[in-house]
Amino acid sequence: MNRRHVLKTGIAAGLAGSISSTAQAAEGVHYYELRSYETRNDLKPNRLPDFFRDHFLPAMKRQGIGPVGCFTAIAGVMRPGLLVVTDYKSLAEMQSAHERLMNDREYGRALQELEGAGELPYVRYETTLLRAFEKHPQIEAPKPLPDQDGKPQLRVFELRTYESRTTLSLRNKIEMFNQEEIGIFRDCGFAPVFFGATTAGQRMPSLTYMVGFDNMEQREKAWAKFVASPDFNRIKVRPGWTDAEAVSVIHSAFLRPAPFSQIR
Repeated sequence: MNRRHVLKTGIAAGLAGSISSTAQAAEGVHYYELRSYETRNDLKPNRLPDFFRDHFLPAMKRQGIGPVGCFTAIAGVMRPGLLVVTDYKSLAEMQSAHERLMNDREYGRALQELEGAGELPYVRYETTLLRAFEKHPQIEAPKPLPDQDGKPQLRVFELRTYESRTTLSLRNKIEMFNQEEIGIFRDCGFAPVFFGATTAGQRMPSLTYMVGFDNMEQREKAWAKFVASPDFNRIKVRPGWTDAEAVSVIHSAFLRPAPFSQIR
Protein backbone atom coordinates (compact mmCIF):
# COMPACT_ATOMS: atom_id res chain seq x y z
CA MET A 1 0.00 0.00 0.00
CA ASN A 2 1.25 3.48 -0.86
CA ARG A 3 1.62 5.25 2.48
CA ARG A 4 1.74 8.64 0.78
CA HIS A 5 -1.87 8.25 -0.28
CA VAL A 6 -4.32 10.41 1.71
CA LEU A 7 -8.09 10.33 1.29
CA LYS A 8 -9.42 13.29 -0.65
CA THR A 9 -12.70 13.57 1.21
CA GLY A 10 -13.70 14.48 4.75
CA ILE A 11 -11.33 15.60 7.47
CA ALA A 12 -8.36 13.70 6.06
CA ALA A 13 -8.38 15.97 3.00
CA GLY A 14 -7.28 19.16 4.77
CA LEU A 15 -4.61 18.96 7.44
CA ALA A 16 -3.46 22.53 7.85
CA GLY A 17 -0.49 21.48 9.96
CA SER A 18 0.81 18.89 7.51
CA ILE A 19 4.32 19.55 6.20
CA SER A 20 6.86 17.47 4.36
CA SER A 21 8.71 14.72 6.20
CA THR A 22 12.01 16.47 5.39
CA ALA A 23 10.87 19.69 7.05
CA GLN A 24 9.51 17.78 10.04
CA ALA A 25 12.80 15.99 10.52
CA ALA A 26 14.66 19.29 10.38
CA GLU A 27 12.55 20.73 13.19
CA GLY A 28 12.91 17.68 15.40
CA VAL A 29 10.45 15.86 17.60
CA HIS A 30 8.06 18.00 19.62
CA TYR A 31 6.71 17.68 23.17
CA TYR A 32 3.08 18.03 24.22
CA GLU A 33 1.78 19.29 27.53
CA LEU A 34 -1.62 17.73 28.22
CA ARG A 35 -3.55 19.40 31.05
CA SER A 36 -6.79 17.97 32.38
CA TYR A 37 -8.83 20.32 34.58
CA GLU A 38 -11.48 18.98 36.94
CA THR A 39 -14.31 21.47 37.31
CA ARG A 40 -17.67 21.54 39.07
CA ASN A 41 -20.94 23.09 38.00
CA ASP A 42 -21.17 25.01 41.27
CA LEU A 43 -17.80 26.73 40.76
CA LYS A 44 -18.73 28.80 37.68
CA PRO A 45 -16.71 26.53 35.36
CA ASN A 46 -17.19 28.85 32.35
CA ARG A 47 -14.60 31.16 33.88
CA LEU A 48 -11.89 28.62 33.02
CA PRO A 49 -12.45 28.34 29.24
CA ASP A 50 -12.96 32.11 29.16
CA PHE A 51 -9.49 32.50 30.71
CA PHE A 52 -7.90 30.25 28.12
CA ARG A 53 -9.74 31.97 25.26
CA ASP A 54 -9.03 35.54 26.35
CA HIS A 55 -5.62 35.23 28.01
CA PHE A 56 -3.74 31.92 27.73
CA LEU A 57 -4.06 31.47 23.95
CA PRO A 58 -3.19 35.13 23.20
CA ALA A 59 -0.18 34.93 25.55
CA MET A 60 1.09 31.80 23.83
CA LYS A 61 0.48 33.37 20.43
CA ARG A 62 2.65 36.32 21.46
CA GLN A 63 5.43 33.81 22.06
CA GLY A 64 4.86 31.93 18.82
CA ILE A 65 3.85 28.77 20.73
CA GLY A 66 1.22 26.38 19.48
CA PRO A 67 -1.11 25.15 18.30
CA VAL A 68 -3.11 24.98 21.53
CA GLY A 69 -6.20 22.78 21.64
CA CYS A 70 -8.98 23.20 24.21
CA PHE A 71 -11.63 20.50 24.54
CA THR A 72 -14.60 19.50 26.65
CA ALA A 73 -15.69 15.90 27.15
CA ILE A 74 -18.59 14.28 25.35
CA ALA A 75 -18.00 10.92 27.05
CA GLY A 76 -15.26 8.88 28.65
CA VAL A 77 -13.88 11.33 31.22
CA MET A 78 -15.31 13.25 34.15
CA ARG A 79 -17.60 16.11 33.19
CA PRO A 80 -17.61 19.05 33.33
CA GLY A 81 -13.94 19.65 32.68
CA LEU A 82 -11.41 21.12 30.30
CA LEU A 83 -8.59 19.39 28.44
CA VAL A 84 -5.78 21.58 27.07
CA VAL A 85 -2.98 20.34 24.82
CA THR A 86 -0.06 22.60 23.88
CA ASP A 87 2.60 21.82 21.25
CA TYR A 88 6.22 22.77 22.05
CA LYS A 89 9.19 22.35 19.73
CA SER A 90 11.35 21.12 22.61
CA LEU A 91 11.52 20.77 26.38
CA ALA A 92 13.64 23.92 26.46
CA GLU A 93 10.92 25.84 24.62
CA MET A 94 8.30 24.62 27.10
CA GLN A 95 10.39 25.73 30.08
CA SER A 96 11.11 29.09 28.49
CA ALA A 97 7.43 29.59 27.62
CA HIS A 98 6.36 28.95 31.21
CA GLU A 99 8.94 31.42 32.50
CA ARG A 100 7.88 34.08 30.01
CA LEU A 101 4.24 33.59 30.96
CA MET A 102 5.09 34.53 34.53
CA ASN A 103 6.78 37.71 33.24
CA ASP A 104 3.92 38.60 30.90
CA ARG A 105 2.16 41.45 32.72
CA GLU A 106 -1.10 41.17 30.83
CA TYR A 107 -1.27 37.42 31.44
CA GLY A 108 -0.22 37.87 35.08
CA ARG A 109 -3.06 40.28 35.77
CA ALA A 110 -5.56 37.84 34.26
CA LEU A 111 -4.14 34.93 36.25
CA GLN A 112 -4.36 36.93 39.45
CA GLU A 113 -7.99 37.70 38.70
CA LEU A 114 -8.71 34.03 38.00
CA GLU A 115 -6.92 32.57 41.02
CA GLY A 116 -6.77 35.38 43.53
CA ALA A 117 -10.28 36.80 43.56
CA GLY A 118 -12.58 34.40 45.33
CA GLU A 119 -13.14 30.73 44.64
CA LEU A 120 -11.21 28.94 41.90
CA PRO A 121 -13.27 27.78 38.88
CA TYR A 122 -11.64 24.33 39.04
CA VAL A 123 -10.91 21.73 41.70
CA ARG A 124 -7.53 20.37 40.53
CA TYR A 125 -5.65 19.79 37.32
CA GLU A 126 -3.25 17.08 36.19
CA THR A 127 -0.44 17.42 33.68
CA THR A 128 0.99 14.77 31.37
CA LEU A 129 4.11 15.34 29.30
CA LEU A 130 4.26 13.49 25.98
CA ARG A 131 7.13 13.07 23.54
CA ALA A 132 5.96 13.01 19.92
CA PHE A 133 6.50 9.90 17.83
CA GLU A 134 9.33 9.93 15.31
CA LYS A 135 6.98 9.46 12.34
CA HIS A 136 4.44 11.99 13.62
CA PRO A 137 6.74 14.61 15.15
CA GLN A 138 4.30 17.48 15.73
CA ILE A 139 0.61 18.31 15.97
CA GLU A 140 -1.39 18.32 12.74
CA ALA A 141 -4.30 20.71 13.17
CA PRO A 142 -7.07 20.08 10.61
CA LYS A 143 -8.48 23.01 8.72
CA PRO A 144 -11.61 24.30 10.49
CA LEU A 145 -14.94 23.26 9.04
CA PRO A 146 -16.88 26.07 7.36
CA ASP A 147 -19.26 28.00 9.58
CA GLN A 148 -22.93 27.11 9.42
CA ASP A 149 -25.49 29.88 9.95
CA GLY A 150 -22.69 32.04 11.30
CA LYS A 151 -21.62 29.50 13.88
CA PRO A 152 -18.49 27.30 13.80
CA GLN A 153 -19.02 23.61 13.11
CA LEU A 154 -17.11 21.51 15.63
CA ARG A 155 -15.61 18.11 14.98
CA VAL A 156 -15.41 15.05 17.18
CA PHE A 157 -11.99 14.07 18.51
CA GLU A 158 -11.09 10.77 20.08
CA LEU A 159 -8.37 10.69 22.74
CA ARG A 160 -6.96 7.23 23.41
CA THR A 161 -4.38 6.12 25.96
CA TYR A 162 -2.70 2.72 25.72
CA GLU A 163 -1.01 1.35 28.80
CA SER A 164 1.69 -1.27 28.32
CA ARG A 165 2.90 -3.86 30.78
CA THR A 166 6.58 -2.95 30.32
CA THR A 167 8.71 -0.28 28.69
CA LEU A 168 9.78 -2.86 26.10
CA SER A 169 6.21 -3.70 25.13
CA LEU A 170 5.45 0.04 24.88
CA ARG A 171 8.43 0.44 22.57
CA ASN A 172 6.99 -2.30 20.36
CA LYS A 173 3.60 -0.56 20.17
CA ILE A 174 5.24 2.75 19.28
CA GLU A 175 7.22 0.95 16.56
CA MET A 176 3.95 -0.47 15.23
CA PHE A 177 2.48 3.03 14.99
CA ASN A 178 5.60 4.51 13.41
CA GLN A 179 6.07 1.80 10.82
CA GLU A 180 2.49 0.96 9.85
CA GLU A 181 -0.49 1.97 11.94
CA ILE A 182 -0.46 5.76 11.48
CA GLY A 183 -0.42 5.23 7.72
CA ILE A 184 -3.35 2.81 7.95
CA PHE A 185 -5.26 5.39 10.01
CA ARG A 186 -4.84 7.93 7.23
CA ASP A 187 -5.91 5.46 4.56
CA CYS A 188 -9.07 4.65 6.54
CA GLY A 189 -10.21 8.27 6.92
CA PHE A 190 -8.78 9.22 10.32
CA ALA A 191 -7.14 12.61 10.82
CA PRO A 192 -4.13 11.96 13.10
CA VAL A 193 -3.66 15.00 15.37
CA PHE A 194 -0.87 13.83 17.69
CA PHE A 195 0.85 10.71 19.03
CA GLY A 196 3.05 10.83 22.12
CA ALA A 197 4.82 8.56 24.58
CA THR A 198 4.33 9.52 28.22
CA THR A 199 7.51 11.10 29.54
CA ALA A 200 6.02 12.24 32.85
CA GLY A 201 2.58 11.57 34.26
CA GLN A 202 0.41 8.86 35.71
CA ARG A 203 -0.01 5.20 34.78
CA MET A 204 3.29 4.71 32.96
CA PRO A 205 4.44 3.17 30.68
CA SER A 206 1.84 4.47 28.26
CA LEU A 207 1.18 6.42 25.10
CA THR A 208 -1.62 8.80 24.15
CA TYR A 209 -2.90 9.85 20.76
CA MET A 210 -5.70 11.96 19.30
CA VAL A 211 -7.54 11.44 16.03
CA GLY A 212 -10.30 13.58 14.55
CA PHE A 213 -13.50 13.01 12.58
CA ASP A 214 -16.03 15.35 11.02
CA ASN A 215 -18.78 13.64 13.03
CA MET A 216 -19.58 10.41 14.90
CA GLU A 217 -20.93 8.75 11.75
CA GLN A 218 -17.61 9.25 10.01
CA ARG A 219 -15.85 7.94 13.10
CA GLU A 220 -17.84 4.70 13.03
CA LYS A 221 -17.14 4.22 9.32
CA ALA A 222 -13.42 4.89 9.73
CA TRP A 223 -13.00 2.46 12.61
CA ALA A 224 -14.99 -0.22 10.75
CA LYS A 225 -12.74 0.22 7.74
CA PHE A 226 -9.67 0.07 9.95
CA VAL A 227 -10.73 -3.15 11.71
CA ALA A 228 -11.43 -4.78 8.34
CA SER A 229 -8.25 -3.47 6.72
CA PRO A 230 -6.01 -6.21 5.27
CA ASP A 231 -2.97 -4.19 6.34
CA PHE A 232 -4.12 -3.94 9.96
CA ASN A 233 -5.02 -7.62 10.05
CA ARG A 234 -1.58 -8.40 8.69
CA ILE A 235 0.35 -6.40 11.30
CA LYS A 236 -1.79 -7.16 14.35
CA VAL A 237 -0.53 -10.76 14.41
CA ARG A 238 3.15 -9.88 14.00
CA PRO A 239 5.18 -11.15 16.99
CA GLY A 240 5.63 -8.34 19.49
CA TRP A 241 2.83 -6.28 17.98
CA THR A 242 -0.19 -8.30 19.10
CA ASP A 243 -2.57 -6.69 21.59
CA ALA A 244 -1.72 -9.28 24.21
CA GLU A 245 1.97 -8.42 23.94
CA ALA A 246 1.90 -4.64 23.40
CA VAL A 247 -1.18 -3.23 25.16
CA SER A 248 -2.60 -4.09 28.58
CA VAL A 249 -5.28 -1.38 29.10
CA ILE A 250 -7.01 1.08 26.74
CA HIS A 251 -8.72 4.31 27.84
CA SER A 252 -10.85 6.22 25.34
CA ALA A 253 -12.65 9.57 25.50
CA PHE A 254 -14.68 11.60 23.01
CA LEU A 255 -14.02 15.33 22.98
CA ARG A 256 -15.58 18.41 21.46
CA PRO A 257 -13.28 21.38 20.75
CA ALA A 258 -14.12 24.78 22.17
CA PRO A 259 -15.09 27.26 19.43
CA PHE A 260 -11.85 29.18 20.10
CA SER A 261 -9.61 26.09 20.07
CA GLN A 262 -6.75 26.19 17.57
CA ILE A 263 -7.41 22.49 16.95
CA ARG A 264 -11.01 22.08 15.77
